[in-house]
Amino acid sequence: MRSRALVLAYAIPPVLAFVLAFVGLTVADETSVVGATSSVTVSLNGAARSNRIVAGAITRVAVEHHATVVRMVADRADPDGRRTALVTDAPGTLGERWLRDGYPDFSRAVSTRVRPVSDLDRVDPTGTYELFGDDAARHDLVRAFDSVGYRATTELTPALARLGIGDTVDGTLGLVGVLVLGSATACLVATVGSPRRCAVPRLHGQSTVRILGQELGALRTSAAVALVGAPLVGVGTWVVNGAAQWPALVAASALLCAALLVPVLLAHATGVLLACRRPLVDALRGSRPPGGVVGLAHAARLAATLLLVAAVSGLVGAEVVARTSGAERDLRAAGTAVQLWITPDPRPIGSQAYWDRLGRFVGGALQDHDALLTALKEVSTGEGGAGVSALFVDAEYLRLQDVRAVDGTRIRAGATPTVWLPERSSLDPDALVGSLTDWDFRDRPAAATEDVTVGRLGTPELWTYPDGGRVRGWVDDAVLVVVPTPATMFSADQLGSWLSTGDVVFRDRARAERAIHAAGVGSEISAVVDVGQAAAETARGAGRTVVAQSAAVVSGAVVAVALAVLATSAHRRRHGRARFAKTVAGVHPVRADADLLAVEVVSVAVAAVAAGAAWSRLRPDATWQVSTLDPLTQTATPAALLAITAAMAVSLVSTGIVLGTARGTDRTRGDGAR
Repeated sequence: MRSRALVLAYAIPPVLAFVLAFVGLTVADETSVVGATSSVTVSLNGAARSNRIVAGAITRVAVEHHATVVRMVADRADPDGRRTALVTDAPGTLGERWLRDGYPDFSRAVSTRVRPVSDLDRVDPTGTYELFGDDAARHDLVRAFDSVGYRATTELTPALARLGIGDTVDGTLGLVGVLVLGSATACLVATVGSPRRCAVPRLHGQSTVRILGQELGALRTSAAVALVGAPLVGVGTWVVNGAAQWPALVAASALLCAALLVPVLLAHATGVLLACRRPLVDALRGSRPPGGVVGLAHAARLAATLLLVAAVSGLVGAEVVARTSGAERDLRAAGTAVQLWITPDPRPIGSQAYWDRLGRFVGGALQDHDALLTALKEVSTGEGGAGVSALFVDAEYLRLQDVRAVDGTRIRAGATPTVWLPERSSLDPDALVGSLTDWDFRDRPAAATEDVTVGRLGTPELWTYPDGGRVRGWVDDAVLVVVPTPATMFSADQLGSWLSTGDVVFRDRARAERAIHAAGVGSEISAVVDVGQAAAETARGAGRTVVAQSAAVVSGAVVAVALAVLATSAHRRRHGRARFAKTVAGVHPVRADADLLAVEVVSVAVAAVAAGAAWSRLRPDATWQVSTLDPLTQTATPAALLAITAAMAVSLVSTGIVLGTARGTDRTRGDGAR
């Protein structure tokens, strides 16, 4: 008869493999092209030829090598939800099929329109191209770009990465770790901890090799799960995405299942071999489990508790990011404002002229009231090494956002900078103004900061026009710094940097497009994005993380309890007679089970230390290594408390198991070995 622990240990890998494969392909499909054999990254190199000539060079390589070249271009209006695939159409290739039938999007969150590569004349040709072809096609494609004035670098895509293996979300590794740990420990406890399993076949003359083969027949459980689950998975994927990329999904699931089964098989085989080395007479009598197995079960329980703490902390952080991104209140505050996305690498980010050019563009837009400043950063308070969040804004921000002073009057920009402190702030105004003048306003004209005034805010929260989850959308502890003329107060380099981080936003899409065209910086701007679009993408990624972390939390709790059951059971079988002797001698139950209860205390203590370490890493301090602008800093305390609470809940359940098994041990007089 197969042990229930073994059945569960072999049932987990195929289920987990499918989940990992599905998540990996989803992430891979949303960020690149599934199945591409290599990628070529292109940047400007001297006198480039026209885009039409570039498209012709790409097409010639594709036709000559019977390959497909793909350039994914984000939709400016919705760069995270819509994209265009510019593909070659060599006969009999994937590109020809996609132009005819459409691109098979695996993720429902992305919609891909397929166009011929000749449409490259409408976009910037620099960027990344995905190639479906051999090495000869890859090298010829690099030479083709070189011939038309572009520098190209190439990189092979690993075979596993083509299937999405390795692309994952936060929390997945914890989920894998806790489930594999539980499965491997269950195999060891079910074999070494139950010596009669292998003793009876040995009594009938079976060799160790034959017993090992019979035990590893538990693989049939994994096969049964796969056979039963395959039709259900097929129907589910057909409903979700029309069974797109199903060969990649099947291959990735099979490879991951094999990889996840390796530690389970090793643990099971090790347990069988160790059990077969036990003296036959002792094993048939029901010899006590070795102390090492008992210790291993307890150690695995502690490891599962640590993984549970990490999963709870990750879940709280992902939930906060998901909730602070794309809320209805945020969309109302954002209005029609848009952010500009800078063209991704390769770009000359090391060139001062590059940032000065962007800065001059930003300065002109601010002076024309097409854009507004909303830069949230940490500044020195002027007192020791302490820092405080400060939101730098201009007159246009105050026109769009209703910000009030403590007396109820609406705040407007004056002729000189104004610093507004939170109503209950204890900061020294003079020290703060001095710090701002000496450092943050260091590039201003001398007369611009001669009369900096200070006031008290009445508005409890300020809207920051956030760029995704990088900063909080609403801040209640920030100093408001009103800068009437940011184009003259800050350097071009600073303004260009703020544009790249989303701290300068445009009032609407039409003004942004007009300013980009007038300044001739279209090649530097990859997208014009509604404020909240980046936050929506962050929320979508956080939503996936919430699911993964939730699964890790549930799995961690279940595995921790299951390992507590296994550890307690093994402990009772090893020390049951001693426990019964203590009961007969009148020892108090708590003292009789002091060793098991000590494990619970240690488990909670270890969880508290781990949670405290995570808390300290997220809390801002005088070193400024952790930013107060990061939304995750707000989750440090609740995450630590919830993690400790989860560990205590598992420990309480385990304590109940200890008390419950104590009565059974006493009834059998400690003779529970088998």
